Amino acid sequence: MISFDNINKPNWKYTLLYRYVNPVHHYIFYRRFYVLHSGRIPKGDPIVAICNHQNGPLDAVGIIFAFKKDGRYPVCTARADLFEKEIVAKILRLMRIMPVFRAKDLGNESLTGNYGTFDKSAEILANDNGVVCIFPEAEDEYLHHLRTFKKGFARIAFAAAEKTNFEKTIWILPTSNHYSNYFGMRNKLIVTIGEPFTFEDLYDIYRQHPPRALKMLADRAHEKVSAIMLDIKDLNLYEAYDTIRRLCSREYVKKEGLSARYFPNIFEADRKIVATLDKLRNDDSEKFNTLMMSAKEYGGIVGQLHLSDRTLCQKINFGAVLLRCLSAILLVPFIIYGFIVNFIPTNADTPVPVRIKDKISHPAFLFFTGVLLIFPLWYLILFIVAWCVTGVWWIAFIYFISLPVSLVIYIHSKNFVKNQYNLLRCFCLDRFGNCLYLRAMELRKEVIEMVERLMK
Repeated sequence: MISFDNINKPNWKYTLLYRYVNPVHHYIFYRRFYVLHSGRIPKGDPIVAICNHQNGPLDAVGIIFAFKKDGRYPVCTARADLFEKEIVAKILRLMRIMPVFRAKDLGNESLTGNYGTFDKSAEILANDNGVVCIFPEAEDEYLHHLRTFKKGFARIAFAAAEKTNFEKTIWILPTSNHYSNYFGMRNKLIVTIGEPFTFEDLYDIYRQHPPRALKMLADRAHEKVSAIMLDIKDLNLYEAYDTIRRLCSREYVKKEGLSARYFPNIFEADRKIVATLDKLRNDDSEKFNTLMMSAKEYGGIVGQLHLSDRTLCQKINFGAVLLRCLSAILLVPFIIYGFIVNFIPTNADTPVPVRIKDKISHPAFLFFTGVLLIFPLWYLILFIVAWCVTGVWWIAFIYFISLPVSLVIYIHSKNFVKNQYNLLRCFCLDRFGNCLYLRAMELRKEVIEMVERLMK
């Protein structure tokens, strides 16, 4: 049985792992990593960091690095079934992750195992002024949507307050993760830090009626997290909302005179568009329904054509298409070389679908197994082979240093070529007057104009 005693104490193994994962996470796995409003983190006081849960263990990694300037290393929680294999449990323990049991997975009788995790978390807060990170939704899904909060984090917060005789300030810190894409590499990630808040006003209620106080804190925290993330509340209309914000966010950012390359600008535009749609739903249901129908039709046609809005929004003319196609042809050698050199590590998650039905586990598997483990081992093998072939260690070392660069070039070149192929398809569909394509472009213009009028 693995002990979680001293899980938050200084550990050279954790420090070494942190320093290794940090550059890999920031510069190789992700194209851009942003932490917004890190100055809001309370200095030196105990913190219960609560966060939306959209991308498995990668959510925890983002929060851990968000505390880099604070200097503290959060202790996180994860579902207990991940700890079933001893070697995995030891790795998670090294990463300062403790198990939380769910009735959904292991049966109601297993929930008693949470007492140890809750008590240890409360001890870290009360005695060490530490940081505990919890995902109150208790499960993840790749949707920009916040589900109902479970009360586990509230139990920990009140237990920590109890241990200090309700004298020490315990902060609840809302945080959120926002991904440009949940799958693959070279995506963008934003961690937003919300305004911290305390819950001393609930102490008396907790003493008299604990369940009521727990629910009140959970509801308050849910509202705070929802306010700093992209939260599409109605799942029945999720696809339509998602289509509209993808259609309009870049157009809105450009009209505001901001850079669309800076991902937080797109994030804020997405949130404003979703808020505008929610307001329209309350103010004018007829106009709202018309907009939803147009968005659904547009999304359906784009799916039929196997295209994306990022392709449809680009200007099409013969000269531009020809130039881009020539550029794509020139990149083919880089793609072939990158494919050969990086084939094994970039496909580290290929066997996962056979063994893991939970699709959301695949990005984490690619990061932890592929990027952190298989990539360096594979590159080391290539380094040794290059040394043996050339007989000169420094040539082999230069080659070794170039391998991560080849990975980045390979991924971006592949995406560029794919984009140019789709752009060429759009050019042909436009020239031959494809009715589906023309209807999609008509709907696209209609939706954008409607949203622009709403947001003036």
